[in-house]
Amino acid sequence: MLTRTLEPEYTDDDQDTALYDAMDHAEVNRRFVDDLIAGGEVGPDILDIGAGTARIPIELCKRLPDVRVMATDAAISMLERAKVNIDVAGVLDRVQLEHADAKQMDEFADQMFDTVISNSILHHLPEPRVVLELSLRLVRPGGRIFHRDLLRPESAEQVEQLVQQHAAGEPESAQQLLRQSLHAALSLEEVREMAGRLGVDTAAITVTSDRHWTLDATVA
Repeated sequence: MLTRTLEPEYTDDDQDTALYDAMDHAEVNRRFVDDLIAGGEVGPDILDIGAGTARIPIELCKRLPDVRVMATDAAISMLERAKVNIDVAGVLDRVQLEHADAKQMDEFADQMFDTVISNSILHHLPEPRVVLELSLRLVRPGGRIFHRDLLRPESAEQVEQLVQQHAAGEPESAQQLLRQSLHAALSLEEVREMAGRLGVDTAAITVTSDRHWTLDATVA
């Protein structure tokens, strides 16, 4: 098994944010929202941890007219781009942006949200369990936590295959971002061990694509 290698620390840089936002995540975002909706009740109040430029909150608002999304991110540049995106999409009244680090979100009260989601944020963190701990604190009883992230391949060769399969048409800098993210991702066994220690049913964690795992659990 390939050893997990953390990514270089993210810098709050406008150029990096523009590169990320320009990458073609439309299909990944659509499938995220498809699977979230198909899995059960969603809203009305949703927290998106590490929402980036708010593409998933926008998609959610387009698909579900009654939801409200609190979209958080640790990078000001991401939130600035997100504000433009939600304005263009016409959902400024339904997506609230908040500058918040997943490791320090004490400003949010316990059991505040009906659903807590994240997409590809855990692999950025040296201690990814903080996102699961936060989710369990902030979701109401009977609510859902829905997290999707990259799955670390078993070899460097498989990393390169995935980069070529899914990012061949992107600039080299974007390919490198995916390459680093795959190296920093968790294995299925690591995710299940981490979640199990927090009392989450490990059967709620499944492989959902050639490069993603998903945790979809209702919290008692």
